[in-house]
Amino acid sequence: MEYSLPLWVASSLPIIALLFMISYLKVESRKSAFISFILAAGIALILFRISFAQLIISIQKGAVLSLYVVLIIVGAIFLYNIVEISGGFKAIKKFIENLQGDKDLMFLGLSWAFSGFIQGITGFGVPIAIVGSLLAGIGYKPIPAMMAVLVGHSWAISFGSMGSSFFALTLVTQLNPLTLGKILAAFFFIPVFSTGIFVAYIYDGFEAVKRNIKYILPAAFIMSSVQLAAAALEFPHIGALLAGIFGTALFVFLIYKKTDIDLKKANSKNVMPVSISLLPYGLLVISVLIFQLPFVRGVLPEIQLDFSFPGFTTELGYEVQAEESYSPIALFTHPFFFLVISSLIGSIVYFKNQYLNFKKVNEVFSKSYKKASSSVLTVFLLMIMALIMDNSGMIFMFADGMARVSGATFPVISPLIGILGAFLTGSNTSSNVLFGSFQISTANMLGYSPYVIASVQSVGGSLGSAIAPAKILLGTSVVGLMGEEGKLIKRCLGYTLISGVLVGIAALLLEIFVL
Repeated sequence: MEYSLPLWVASSLPIIALLFMISYLKVESRKSAFISFILAAGIALILFRISFAQLIISIQKGAVLSLYVVLIIVGAIFLYNIVEISGGFKAIKKFIENLQGDKDLMFLGLSWAFSGFIQGITGFGVPIAIVGSLLAGIGYKPIPAMMAVLVGHSWAISFGSMGSSFFALTLVTQLNPLTLGKILAAFFFIPVFSTGIFVAYIYDGFEAVKRNIKYILPAAFIMSSVQLAAAALEFPHIGALLAGIFGTALFVFLIYKKTDIDLKKANSKNVMPVSISLLPYGLLVISVLIFQLPFVRGVLPEIQLDFSFPGFTTELGYEVQAEESYSPIALFTHPFFFLVISSLIGSIVYFKNQYLNFKKVNEVFSKSYKKASSSVLTVFLLMIMALIMDNSGMIFMFADGMARVSGATFPVISPLIGILGAFLTGSNTSSNVLFGSFQISTANMLGYSPYVIASVQSVGGSLGSAIAPAKILLGTSVVGLMGEEGKLIKRCLGYTLISGVLVGIAALLLEIFVL
């Protein structure tokens, strides 16, 4: 497909329309998604010369891709409502109030370090649904809480989800995994630090930053160093998990040392012990870790749902590869499986201790249906729109135009392309697949290191998750902030772009003065 300025402008219209409607016109998210989907389909058919049959294939692929996220939404909402209706969040909130612990450190620890740990083992939006709802449930304001988790967990995505994004990047770029892993982890020193600063700022402005910079600096250094060590020692797939564990442990230690707390006394005042209230979430973490053990995975049958799609070439010459196994959903590794296990065992324990009964179970199902129905439709439409844009060549044309405009400053633009991919698809993995080979081709054409450009692409894709509508919907659905998606995108956008530009500038300086 040849570059064309009119086509480049046209390719940006669905993205601009979606952002404008959600953020400024405050149009309901599912209506905005529907209008943007229709706009993308029209542009694909008329200007990008995709056939109607090819459009149908793209819509089918989008529907399949959305199923992955929809299952997480349903599972996370159901788990949240079990804990909420059983009185679990009320008990956690009371426990923290009784502790009288440092609210700054709790906010930072949960939304920045602990969310990174959850991202390391599950990913796919689960940290937003789990930690966002936890923060809101224990008394923090819902919108700042959701913003903090969206921004705070974005450092952990490239090496999170058992390294799915990183390995996708190595596959599409064909670069040496060890070298790429070390360079990518080194670049993450910047966003780990910046996201920590931003989380503190979200909580209480510059005053919170000044109060907590002495904790943010060592925590950022430790988490970044752990990620780098994991990549250097050739186990990048648990880099974010280990970094999150170290960061969370540090904040637990700081809270314990800074405040005179009596855990037994705080817990004794609760109707429900905090260990019981947190049990479903603890089970979520434990179940994921257990099912990652090689001897456990070795005895499990490989059952998965997948689909195949034919390849095609549009009239403008854009080629789409055939997919033999597109977006497979493996029974024993998909986050929905772990959410179901946690929900079932948690419900049994709550029943046994009389925190849950059949009347409350009906309430759980009723509330879960109401919360999930709207967000499921929106995610479905967004995923379809993203696949239409991808398969018609619109995303490639838009990224190509950005590269041409940037010229010698392409390293600065490169992470922004990664952010764009994550914004559209809700996935760093998808962003790397969409733009990884394009970024490498552009880097070679302009004489830049493919390892540097591939790394900042993935950093951008990681940061872009903070403004991805599909992921934001996970949080707003669970916490009950439906209709606030535009506000969250607008408020998180600045933090995301600042981190992305800082990484891009670092890449440009590295190219100029070192490489």
